[in-house]
Parts: sequence; C-alpha cells; structure tokens
Amino acid sequence: MIERKGIRILSLCILALLASGIPAVSAWSQGQSWNDNPEHIAAMQAYTAYSGELFKAKMNGAAQYIGTLNGSASTGSLQTDEQQFLATVASVPSMTTDDAITQAWGTMKAQVAQYRTDLKAALSAGRGSGTALQTSVNSSVTADQATIQSLDTAYWTARETSRLDEFTYNDGRRTGILANLTAKGVDVTSAQQIETQIQALQPGLKAGLDARDDSQLKTVNTQIDALCQQLSQQIVSISWQARETARLAQFDNTTARMQDRLTNLTARGQDITGAQTILSQILGLRPQLQTALENHDEATLRTLNSQIVSLDQQYNQALRAIVSEARAQMNRTSMYRGMNRTASYRGMRPGANSSTG
Repeated sequence: MIERKGIRILSLCILALLASGIPAVSAWSQGQSWNDNPEHIAAMQAYTAYSGELFKAKMNGAAQYIGTLNGSASTGSLQTDEQQFLATVASVPSMTTDDAITQAWGTMKAQVAQYRTDLKAALSAGRGSGTALQTSVNSSVTADQATIQSLDTAYWTARETSRLDEFTYNDGRRTGILANLTAKGVDVTSAQQIETQIQALQPGLKAGLDARDDSQLKTVNTQIDALCQQLSQQIVSISWQARETARLAQFDNTTARMQDRLTNLTARGQDITGAQTILSQILGLRPQLQTALENHDEATLRTLNSQIVSLDQQYNQALRAIVSEARAQMNRTSMYRGMNRTASYRGMRPGANSSTG
C-alpha cells in the first residue's frame, strides 16, 4: 500500500512540478498589434525554453525513480509523454505569432497533465513513495541547474525588454489619442491626469522586472489595468461630450438658417405653411437628439438622424415649391404689366379717339 504521506506529497509534488500554469509574458497588454511584435515573441520563446528545460529535468527525475520500482517497462508511457512534450517545446522557436505560441502552450499543459496521470498510475503500481519521488526530482533539477538558471536569466531579460517597450508603445498610443482629441478642441484635462498616473507606474514596473518579482509585477500591472480602464471610460465620456456640443451646435445653426429663409419668404408675401410645419417637426426632435447624445445611445441617434434627413429632404422640396411659385407669380406680374403698357400705348396713338365726316 502507498503510505498516506506519500499520496499527499505525490499530489502536491506533481501539481507543483508538472501542472503549474504557464503565465503570460505580460499580465496587461493593450493593443493587439503588439502581440506579434518580435520582442514579445522572443520573450514568449524564451519562457518556453526555460519552462521546457525545467519540466524536462523534473520528468527525468520522476522517470528515474519509477524505473527503480519496476524497471524500464514501467517508464515506457512516461518516456513517450516526455518525448511528445519536448517535441512541442522544440517547435516554438520557429513560431512567429502570439496565437501559435499560445496554442503550443495549451498543448504543453495538456501533455504535462497526461504525464501527471501516467506518473501517478506508475507510482501506484510500483507501490512507490512520494518522498522518494520528490528527492529524485530535486536531484535531477539540481544536476541541470546551470542550464535552467541560464535559460531563466535569458527569459527575464527578454521579458523586461518586451514589457518595458510594450509600456512605451501603449503610452504612445494613449498620448496620441489625447493629442488628437486636443487638436479637435476637446478638453482632455481629466484624461491627461489619469495618463500621468499610468506613466508614474513605469519605475515600479521596471523595479519588479529587475527583481524578478512576479508578485510586485502583478500588483503594478493590476494598477495599470485599472487606470487604463478609467482612462478608456474617460476618453469615451469626453469624446461624447464634444460630440454632443458639436452636433447640437450644428443642429441649431442649420435650423436657424432654415428659419431665416422662411422668414424672408414670408416678408415677400409667400405662403410658407407647409415648410414651416416640417421645420417645426425637425425642431421637435432636438430634445430627443440631446438625450440620445447624453446617454451615448448610438441606435437612437441613427434613428433620429435618419428622421432628420428625411424631414430635411421634405423641407427642401417644400422650399423649392415655394420658390417656384414665387417665380411664377413674378412672371405673371411682369406679363400683366406688359399687357397694361401695350394697352396704354394703343390708347395714345394719334386720332385713335377722333371722329370724321
């Protein structure tokens, strides 16, 4: 029978040694275009090399112990599992995209899980000891420590380069957005204050990378993530405020010009009843337009803008009809005046009204 202490150690040992999740190179990555950046890919590849070597040493140590229980027959499945795992590790250096490497990591995790299952079965069949298994694994890792440490150093170097350049890249994107809004006359003061807080976290991020402190990095990245969410929300808010101001000003200026035209036509004695009714309908949509802008309601805005466009077309048709009628009246007036002048000329001819005989 396997001792209970051995079962407990086996469970903890295998979970810790072989089934630990592979972390992302950076906990926060805004901007998908960065994911396939060569520095980002290099960091992912460096992590794969480090973790692959570490797991290989642990797998070798575990297989060596199992081999002492039942000979080579009991290690066959473990050797197959390890070979498949290492083949996946070896495929990563030729990969050039985040998606491809992430998929490879998923395969590695599944292969580690399979190794754990087969190792547990072999240990149980050979009535092995979890403590002895741990000792064999530790010994194997110690023997390969120089290579593991070298790969770990290479990984942290690549990770720091990638993460700090990613920070700079995203900082440039954010400041570019704020500069663009400023150029459009948008007040970005509140958003800039948040961006300044994000920028102030860069030294802490670098310190965590220099110290190889995942706990500190998690804290800093969490702060960056929270501030970036605040910044995103603030940018959306001020952008909508600017959009509301511009849209309502355009609405007011346009409807004012429309009313001026009708006022001028009224002064000339034209009947503008139809066009005025349409303009009143357009003006009646302004409160709804303002509410939709305040609520950031794109769907309602599309509906309202469609209605405004339709009413605007009707207004222009009515306006053209009024102008056409005004021209027709002018033509008729000119014709009547011409006829009257002709009649007057005829009455003024010499002898037109004299009698003879």
